[in-house]
Amino acid sequence: MPHSIAPTFRFVLILVPLFLLACNLTFAAESAATSTMAYANAVPLEIDQAVIRLEKHASIRSDDWDQDGDLDLLAGDGTGKLWLIENEGTRTQPLLARKTRITAGTRTNWGNSLTGVVRAQVVGDALPDLVVGHSKNRVTIHRNVGSRKEPRFEEQGTTFEVQSGCDGRLDVADWDGDGKPDLITGSFGGTVQWHRNTGSHDVVSFSAGEQFCDIRIAYNSHPRLIDFDHDGELDLLLGLNWGSVTLYRHASDQPDRGLQSGQQLKWSNGKNLNIRELNGDDTTPELCDWDGDGVLDLISGGRNGKIFWMKGISFPTRVLKFKQLLAKHNDSLGESLLQDSELCEEVFGCLTALQADLQSGLIPSTAREKLFDALAPLAKEYPRYFTRQHFDLNRHPHLPILAAQYWVVLLESIPDSSNNRRRVADALGFSSGYRTLLTELGVIFIDNNSATPQHLKAMINLMREMPRATWEVETITVAGWLGPVIKKRKIRSRSGVNIFDLPLGRPENSFAADSPRPGITDVYLICLAHELAHNMLDTVGRKQRPDLYERKFSGLAQAAGPHVVYHSPASKGIDFEATKAIFRRLGAWDGRAESWRDAWVDYFADKREFDRAYSRGNIQFFLDSPQEAFATLANQYYADSALMLEFCKKRWDTGHRTNINQFLLIAEYLSEGKDDGKFFQLLPGGKLSVNEVQFARDARMRIQRVRFSDMQAEFDYGDDDLVTKFELKPWQAEK
Repeated sequence: MPHSIAPTFRFVLILVPLFLLACNLTFAAESAATSTMAYANAVPLEIDQAVIRLEKHASIRSDDWDQDGDLDLLAGDGTGKLWLIENEGTRTQPLLARKTRITAGTRTNWGNSLTGVVRAQVVGDALPDLVVGHSKNRVTIHRNVGSRKEPRFEEQGTTFEVQSGCDGRLDVADWDGDGKPDLITGSFGGTVQWHRNTGSHDVVSFSAGEQFCDIRIAYNSHPRLIDFDHDGELDLLLGLNWGSVTLYRHASDQPDRGLQSGQQLKWSNGKNLNIRELNGDDTTPELCDWDGDGVLDLISGGRNGKIFWMKGISFPTRVLKFKQLLAKHNDSLGESLLQDSELCEEVFGCLTALQADLQSGLIPSTAREKLFDALAPLAKEYPRYFTRQHFDLNRHPHLPILAAQYWVVLLESIPDSSNNRRRVADALGFSSGYRTLLTELGVIFIDNNSATPQHLKAMINLMREMPRATWEVETITVAGWLGPVIKKRKIRSRSGVNIFDLPLGRPENSFAADSPRPGITDVYLICLAHELAHNMLDTVGRKQRPDLYERKFSGLAQAAGPHVVYHSPASKGIDFEATKAIFRRLGAWDGRAESWRDAWVDYFADKREFDRAYSRGNIQFFLDSPQEAFATLANQYYADSALMLEFCKKRWDTGHRTNINQFLLIAEYLSEGKDDGKFFQLLPGGKLSVNEVQFARDARMRIQRVRFSDMQAEFDYGDDDLVTKFELKPWQAEK
């Protein structure tokens, strides 16, 4: 579904050039204000030194109502009334002076509950009309029959019914790129819907609501559509009941999905922004350059009727602040971070906010090189803080986390390439295995320099054999070697996994007791394989191989048996209402909500068919935790691939015919659709054997035959891509 912004109804913001001479960063003026992920503490807005407080609620939009060059505020309250809060200041020094009612003809009220308002050109000429969400599930559009400087709205309006619980949670934007503004509604329950504009120039009409990019987050979802990252595509900003605001960026590489996973806006200290204690729930976000400094600010109302301004903080400002803090604590940063919690928040906040802006694409490519040039010298200027080393966790517990966050920001500041990774490694003084992990595999290993050379060598050998296109991990941490601070202060990166702090060589049998033989492997390395597998099918593969992602859930449904009902498609998860009805008919559940969990667990417990339905344990665990269903297969596939296949055959022959689908799922994904693949055997101490195998595929590209060593496996499939026939027999290569 294509998306494009409709500029006809968005107000124009004037950008003031940003300069940061102290960091040698200068940024040219652009046509729109700069977005940011980080904001200063919330300040309540006032009129005549009195805090603004609307009745029962405040839903906010910014608008240059009278076209005098500054921004006014539009607000809907909780009693059906609309308000204009006029700005009599200047573009850079706003001063709210009065609050007056907005009317449409003689109409002064829209119901008696929560109300939302936005001005957008929807019908007729180019004048922005009045769009009002009200009365639980109504949206009324009043045509502007006045002028730009003196808007007036016709009384009657055109009213549409939208989703229940909308209550003024709405926005107007051209979501499908057809040149006509559509209607996007939120709801009390959290569902967001899209109403396509099916009208004409003079007659407004919207289609019935349809699910908006599968956004379902409770509660009180307030949508705002804006080109947040200035890429020409609309993004979604969503205010929630819990005081937070989440950004969903347009997914340019996933046109069918529309939006990427959400990222929460941040405070200046890098923590997730939350104003619940200030606004009493029901955050109603609006972005605008309120103080005219060229950076978008956040304004929000909420349940208690107050209105708050949160100043946007530009990334050059954060760089300057970071440098100032380092200079001030030149010789004592480790001790100061331990003793001064406020300083700790400031220092880490500079880096985490920079990483959030980088990840959100908010720092222009032209500025990223300058950002790298400003940050890279700090490693040599402050080597005791930022070069790779082993820190004393008792004296300086924050330093390994701070150094790692700095490394991540430096790596993300420039485009990913082999040459740029070498530049980062050179700046940071990475050597030996740490350098290889970064320059060759793009991974920053964060372990407080506690791993042995043997750890590093074994990791590199294993990761080199993993098809690089099947996973995308930027950081690997070992929390046990980083100290207790890591539990409270997360290292933010594009993607990362954590592994256990174990010695190399500790054995583990990754196979069940009914396996043809034990599959002894190395716990440290199999944990690494498991965690990297978390980043495979459910993350990277979900975009690249949606067919296999869907097959994972079909396999889970098969293993769960006929009494567990899945939605269609199965990736939508278990239909618990249908499943509960079946359990009641079976007598497995008495119908009481408080007993459901016990009934669910008891149904699967101590039953061989469920203990052996999944190759790594009782199927109930994987039904409850589907995110583990693929990752755990890596424990067997990397420990001993050939044994895993033999194990599946033994279970097949004893009537447990679901395991082979689990083997084929990981084999299909790691083979990347090719006819050549790899079988692994990973032994304690890091000894890794990799053997080539050959696949033959059917017309639908499913693996039909596997040849390995002196064996050959053959498969037939049903229409659901699950195996119906499985043979394993000796094979002798032709001489």
